[in-house]
Amino acid sequence: MQVVTLLENESEQKNLKPAHGLSLYIETYKHNILFDVGPNNYFIRNAKQLGVNLEEIDILVISHGHFDHGSGLQKFLKINKKAIIYVSKYAFDDHVKQKTNGYENIGIKQPKQLDRFVFVEEDVFIDEEITIYAKVPFVESMIKDDKLKFYYNGRFIDENFAHEIYLVVQEEENTVLFSGCSHKGIENIIDTLETEHAISFTHIIGGYHFSHYDSFDFKQTDYLTQLGHKFEQRQESKFYSCHCTGKDAYQQLKMIMRDKIQHIKTGDVIII
Repeated sequence: MQVVTLLENESEQKNLKPAHGLSLYIETYKHNILFDVGPNNYFIRNAKQLGVNLEEIDILVISHGHFDHGSGLQKFLKINKKAIIYVSKYAFDDHVKQKTNGYENIGIKQPKQLDRFVFVEEDVFIDEEITIYAKVPFVESMIKDDKLKFYYNGRFIDENFAHEIYLVVQEEENTVLFSGCSHKGIENIIDTLETEHAISFTHIIGGYHFSHYDSFDFKQTDYLTQLGHKFEQRQESKFYSCHCTGKDAYQQLKMIMRDKIQHIKTGDVIII
């Protein structure tokens, strides 16, 4: 399995354009998968530079309904004419961020043509390689962005992230979890899926959503320290974080987990 970071917040390669968002290309024995499409068309430009043919993508997964993971969708549909697109049933709902003077739209525009779309509400088994999971209960995280809202029953209320889905790819002895932003808590997501489905992840790739970590908050630091020790003890697992993990939180985890965790940037390639 090969995972190519088509877009992430940062890049060390001058010929690639980073942006606040995420897009990963996953090549398996059977499939060419795209996981998220970022906030713009940079993933398309970067794919060309990295030798990834987006016309050959056969599965697209949009991890959740926020613009930084799904706004490149319209551009992708113009390029690719065959991929089946998996999104949550709630991906195109009204998702906003609360501001001092109102609300900022951070959602994704729903395309007019939906013939290739599969709207996910329950877990979806695609084949022996690929499963998409949706049934992870919401657990409020110690480190969170409490300004994220969605429109429900005539008003904006706190997000429950029902629109978040997770991709699991099984290949030989490897079981890889892809999570776009882990709004439901990366620890909770891992524990829930492993316990309920009798699986064990060898690789965990994505954003861990600790970017709002306050290093002066003792409870938050204590939580990250405990989490780092818990993850470090997973002898068979490797962690790749990006996007919304946050630099301070990553450094805190890195200090404990050392070579068990790695930060990936635009253009980075993971061979599994």
